[in-house]
Amino acid sequence: MQKRMPIVESLQHHVGNTSLHVPGHKNGVLFPGKYREVLQHDLTEVSGLDDLHHPEGAILEAEQLLAACYNADYSYLLVNGSTVGNLAMILGTCKRGDTVIVTRDCHKSVMHALDLAGVHAIYLATQKEVQTGTANVITGALLREALRLEPVRAVIFTYPSYYGFDYDLVSCIAVCREFGTLVLVDEAHGAHFQANASLFPKSAIELGADVVVHSAHKTLPALTMGSYLHIPKWHEELAEIPRYLQILQSSSPSYLIMASLDYARHYVANYSAQDIEAFQAMRTDWLQWLHQNKLTVITPADPLKIIVRKTGLSGFTLQKIFEQAGYFPELADATNVLLTLPLIKNGMTFPAPTTSLNWENSHFDEPKTTHTIEIPPITRIPATNNRPSRFEALEFTVGKTAAEMVIPYPPGIPILLIGEQITEQHIETLQSVKQHHYQGGEKLHENKLKIFI
Repeated sequence: MQKRMPIVESLQHHVGNTSLHVPGHKNGVLFPGKYREVLQHDLTEVSGLDDLHHPEGAILEAEQLLAACYNADYSYLLVNGSTVGNLAMILGTCKRGDTVIVTRDCHKSVMHALDLAGVHAIYLATQKEVQTGTANVITGALLREALRLEPVRAVIFTYPSYYGFDYDLVSCIAVCREFGTLVLVDEAHGAHFQANASLFPKSAIELGADVVVHSAHKTLPALTMGSYLHIPKWHEELAEIPRYLQILQSSSPSYLIMASLDYARHYVANYSAQDIEAFQAMRTDWLQWLHQNKLTVITPADPLKIIVRKTGLSGFTLQKIFEQAGYFPELADATNVLLTLPLIKNGMTFPAPTTSLNWENSHFDEPKTTHTIEIPPITRIPATNNRPSRFEALEFTVGKTAAEMVIPYPPGIPILLIGEQITEQHIETLQSVKQHHYQGGEKLHENKLKIFI
């Protein structure tokens, strides 16, 4: 059953027909160069190709195969990234005035969903992972303490961390069940867990979550923005999610993205023991090369991720050294560089590392210190819709309420939340953040921050 790729097959069957419909490149005829062949498959809802918003044929079959692959009652193809999955699962389960609990290391799309839903948020501080200092663990004890504050509609988890660390999500879900709350999981970096139960961490689907969102494009061979939303066990509290997917997703979904999602599901569903051997051999080659370059290597729970650091260098400088050698990492922070390996199969080739890293011109005296924001274990932030705001010079914002998020990107985890009281530590950290890539902070480059009046 998992050998079929119905969307891919339907597109292949259609190729060769003349386009008297949108899109305007007309099966790639109006597009120059090598992209023309690919664009033959960039089609629309013509006869035989089904409709994402009312699937009855190839797309319906692809979603049924997806659900079977991930052991879910229902699974949906997403063409607007995990962002739209997070928006739909929150808007589809929460109503204005509800209270939700969310871990502080959540993606900005989760916070955008909370803002749109008009809910009150209780943020839980995550503990730091010991080796890397990155946000990771949330304890069942802290979760239980927060759940006792007031009635809670849903708890939203990020699992695993962006750096590949897992935690005791089973215990956290058990606590949620004690209080009758929904469990929504942004598992963006875990779409590949289905490949092998012994090698990779268990998915939140298997651990008992109500809704799980996967970024297939992050770790499986899907085009950027290709994602999945899974409902492991259907119940009526989740009935609005499909409607919100209709509202939020494009009415002109990309058939290229959908075909890649169809292929990605086929890819992970048919991952074999021989494929695991090939992946582990490739990974071993990279680990050996990293050690040969005298890097400190940290291996998290997810073997697709490798974290490296170098004594005397910031992660940002180390990232530049990697890039100068032709290797482009996933992200860097003040101390670490994160590498994401490919989930290769037997018979595939991935370039083996050969170029040595050049340390000769490295500035080993670059400081790596960062300002630490002391975050309370539990932060309660009410809905902030329609409050007036203005921009103010950073030095005058201490003690005031932030009206915008500031998000180092990647990984997309905000350091300042809308509705959060600004501290001196925030200001010190923002001065550091603005030297690197970030989102939000519309006028941070001018040393200004938006605050509520």
